[in-house]
Amino acid sequence: MNNNFKRFAAVISLSLVATIVTIPCAAFFVSAQTANDDAVNSKSETAETMALTESTYKAEEILADKESTATVSRAQAFDVAKKTTEETMATIEEEASSAKATVATSSKYLLDIANPDASYLSYSVKLTEYDRDVLEHLVMGEAGGEGFIGCCLVAQAIRDTLVTDGYSSVEAVRTGMGYYGSLYNTPNQDAIDAVKFIFDEGGAAVQHTLIYFYAPTLCTSGFHESQEFVVEHNSHRFFDRW
Repeated sequence: MNNNFKRFAAVISLSLVATIVTIPCAAFFVSAQTANDDAVNSKSETAETMALTESTYKAEEILADKESTATVSRAQAFDVAKKTTEETMATIEEEASSAKATVATSSKYLLDIANPDASYLSYSVKLTEYDRDVLEHLVMGEAGGEGFIGCCLVAQAIRDTLVTDGYSSVEAVRTGMGYYGSLYNTPNQDAIDAVKFIFDEGGAAVQHTLIYFYAPTLCTSGFHESQEFVVEHNSHRFFDRW
């Protein structure tokens, strides 16, 4: 019986030793396996993250390239459109200038007369603000009701006298030639346009120098009638000096 007990006790002791040894090993194995799995998973996740980041970078790079290309294309299209517009505007301005020059040449003289002077030249004359104001009021006072052509004839007579006789200003012509047209009436558009046409643009109503004029319906003038008659328009007769 003692021998059996000793054998039983030895078996129990061996079992306990085996258990004590086995449990830490198993625990170490499980821990090592878990760490290995975690490392594998972490490595996999890192690889996936890197792959996703690289994919995103490439996508953004492609998108940036597309946007850059689109921007360049829009800029080029804008430059082309701008150049085309500038060329079109230049063509329009050139055509308009040419048309204006043609009209000015073909309609240089507003009235045909029986005795045109082929040597007559009309000039533009620069006006001070004061002279322009006097001139517009004077043309209005002398021929405001005679229409654009009537106003142009009076304006031409003032301009031709100023140039021919060397007067220093419109006011000097007015007082020197004894024009009595009222300066108190507001100039109408015909008077304003006539001054612009004759003085600013160098136009002329007739192809002949005009120095004198008067209105036969208001008075008679042997002096005027003794000069070279040029043209009659509405209520005015216009003359050059012999």
